[in-house]
Amino acid sequence: MDRLSALIVLAALGACDDTKPAGDPPSRVNAAKTTQTKGATVESFCDVYATPDKAPKLVWPVLAATGVAVPGGAEAPPAPAAGWRWINIWATWCKPCVEEMPRLVKWQAKLGGPAKLDLAFVSVDESADAIATFKKSHPDTPTTLRLADSKTQETWFTQLGLAGAPPIPIHVFVDAQQRVRCVRAGGVRDQDYAIIEKLLAP
Repeated sequence: MDRLSALIVLAALGACDDTKPAGDPPSRVNAAKTTQTKGATVESFCDVYATPDKAPKLVWPVLAATGVAVPGGAEAPPAPAAGWRWINIWATWCKPCVEEMPRLVKWQAKLGGPAKLDLAFVSVDESADAIATFKKSHPDTPTTLRLADSKTQETWFTQLGLAGAPPIPIHVFVDAQQRVRCVRAGGVRDQDYAIIEKLLAP
């Protein structure tokens, strides 16, 4: 390589050092939100997180009895739990919801059982018939409550701090003082157990 060619190569290399790195390509910037584990902290696991002094009180929506096939079968919300309550919002047509149900039941036992952690399921199915039909083919389905009117779903989600139309399942963690401490839209996976254990720790 002659002297002139070497100088041209050196000048080109020097110019690269002065350029700013380009931003992420559009395919990454505009990608849909994934369900990856959000981090190693409780705050990053939750879409909505509140400390005890700032957490709002849980407000239940109007619930319907799931054992009746006609509208109007009102059901009182569960009595306050002695410890933590984990509310799982699900639907029979939601595959991730159905797949994670056995995991939640197993985790409840692992975390101390019903005496320490109350697990409440609330369906957003439009009818009790849908749930009854589902239970015939899935007899291990836990007992569930149901929204009396699916039109109240958005209002309830907004009260929980979720904007827009969040995906289900939705997980709501309520402490013994009936304060909503954590809300997560989307499923939980095996690797999330340690974070949930940390959230529920005394």
